Amino acid sequence: MLLFTFGQTEEMIVTLNERRTLAAGYYLFLFENVTTRDQVTKIFNFSDDESSYPDRYNQFPIVTSTLFAGQNTGHWTYRVYEQASSSNVDPTGLTEVETGILQLKPATVVSFVEPTGATTFTQYEG
Repeated sequence: MLLFTFGQTEEMIVTLNERRTLAAGYYLFLFENVTTRDQVTKIFNFSDDESSYPDRYNQFPIVTSTLFAGQNTGHWTYRVYEQASSSNVDPTGLTEVETGILQLKPATVVSFVEPTGATTFTQYEG
């Protein structure tokens, strides 16, 4: 499972070359919120891979504040497809090369503060 924090640039590290069949092309990243079913997409050129060892893993920067702008935090699924088009965002008919789960945490964590004063209770007998 990938763990991202909203508002940060995160590195998405995946293994895409194992199932890739195209020599040159683009990856379509499709993210879907588990609860709301909202979807967001991102397209990367194969050459955008920032990995030092692309035969072992692939690495792409994800700007969470841009990609997930206006979206809910929480659990997302992701699917990565290969394609020849640089603009297609419809996965129909494309070859899926990776799937997984991503947790998008909020930018600030809510903290709870316990009351420090003594608590008194009044009891009535009847």
